[in-house]
Amino acid sequence: MPSDRIGFYQEVEICADGQYRGLKGAVLGISEEDGVIYGYAVSIHGKSHLVSFDKDDLRPTGVYFTRDDFY
Repeated sequence: MPSDRIGFYQEVEICADGQYRGLKGAVLGISEEDGVIYGYAVSIHGKSHLVSFDKDDLRPTGVYFTRDDFY
């Protein structure tokens, strides 16, 4: 596992330009093919939908959640 990989249920801060910049959420999906990470699906805190982001648009906060926090 690469050291820059963000794990499932890990909290991230969104660094991408746009309406979600500065918000935080948790990773609920990972777009990966042949070991290459392309992006992540993030459940933004307080929102009821997932938003996809490029891997370079997210910064881990060091907080981890569990699956039970989302289901």
